[in-house]
Amino acid sequence: MALGREHFTWRGLELLNRGRPVLTLVADEIYPHLFRIRYPNGWTSTSANISRCKDAAYAHARALLKQKDGQSAAEAPHSGEVEELVSRPRNAGRAADGKPH
Repeated sequence: MALGREHFTWRGLELLNRGRPVLTLVADEIYPHLFRIRYPNGWTSTSANISRCKDAAYAHARALLKQKDGQSAAEAPHSGEVEELVSRPRNAGRAADGKPH
């Protein structure tokens, strides 16, 4: 079963599936305008703005729920691409003077 965004809801900074928390966004300790995704095991992602974190949280939540339902990691959607987007520096793909390559 494919889990789309319609299967999730936000309650504050908690991403819920069927009313149960899956992931939580937390403010970065140094830069409170940035957020991190907190996973059930306590691990937190790299920091990003809230929009990027929410987008990444959807993909990571789908992968976590699919693994929990018995699918292997290979069957679950690869979320590394999303994590790469979240952790990519703002100036990635730009020359030292700030102009695109």
